[in-house]
Amino acid sequence: MSYHFNMITRRNTLMAPAYVLPAIGAACSEHPFELPGPQRAALAIERASPSLDRRLAALGANLGDPVFIRAYKQEKRLDLYVQPGRTGRFVEFASWPICAASGFVGPKKAEGDKQVPEGVYGVTAEALNNASSYHLSMNVGYPNAFDQSLGRTGSFIMIHGRCESIGCLAMTDPVIEDIWTLVSAAHREGQTKVDVHILPFVLNEKALEGYAQSEHLAFWADLMAIQNAFNSEGVPPVITANSGRYVVAG
Repeated sequence: MSYHFNMITRRNTLMAPAYVLPAIGAACSEHPFELPGPQRAALAIERASPSLDRRLAALGANLGDPVFIRAYKQEKRLDLYVQPGRTGRFVEFASWPICAASGFVGPKKAEGDKQVPEGVYGVTAEALNNASSYHLSMNVGYPNAFDQSLGRTGSFIMIHGRCESIGCLAMTDPVIEDIWTLVSAAHREGQTKVDVHILPFVLNEKALEGYAQSEHLAFWADLMAIQNAFNSEGVPPVITANSGRYVVAG
C-alpha cells in the first residue's frame, strides 16, 4: 500500500538511555481573562511583527515567505526555517527551547499515552486556534495517514504557548506569538501547509547505535533519511509511505 502525504512540495515547499521529557502543569486549563481570539491574535501580530521584519530582512526574507518547522524532543528544541523570496533553500531563522513537553523518545501510539508524536506533520490555516486555553495554538495534524495506517490514536496535538502541556510542544507566550505571526503570514501569502517534522533527537549513525535493540530503530532510520534530505537539499522533501515506512520521494 502506498500513499502520499499532504505536504508542501519542493517548490513551496544520541545516545541516551530512556530520556524523559518533563511535563509542566496540567493538560488543559481555562484562562478567563484572556482577550477574545481575534483580538488576541491581532495584538500578538502587532507585537511580534516589528522585530520579525528586522530579523527577516537580515536574511533577505519578508514576513509571508514560506516557513518550515523542525522539532527535536530530546534536545527540547524547535527550529524554524524561512525560504527568502519563496525560492531556493530554506535558511534557519530561529531556534527556540521547547518550554514543556512530556513522555519519552519514541512515537505517540495511543490517546492518553502522554507522548509527543514523532513524524511528518503540517499546520494548515484551519489548524490555527486564536482562542486557545494556551494563549495561541496550532494543530500539527496528528494522527496523519501514516499514523492511522498503524492504528495510532490521539488528537489535538499542538504547538502552543503557556509553557505547560502534556503531549504537545509548549513554548513561552512571546515565542508562540513569533511562530504564529510567521505561520499565519505564510498562509496568507499562499503556503497551504507549513511542514512540521518532529524527531526524537538529532539523528545520525552514532546516535542510533545506542538504540540498536529499540523497536523504533527502523522508524528512526526513516526519519533520519528525511532529516538528512532537508539538510542536503534545503527544502522539505516530498514524503510517501509504503508498508508502514516513511520514504523520501525521488
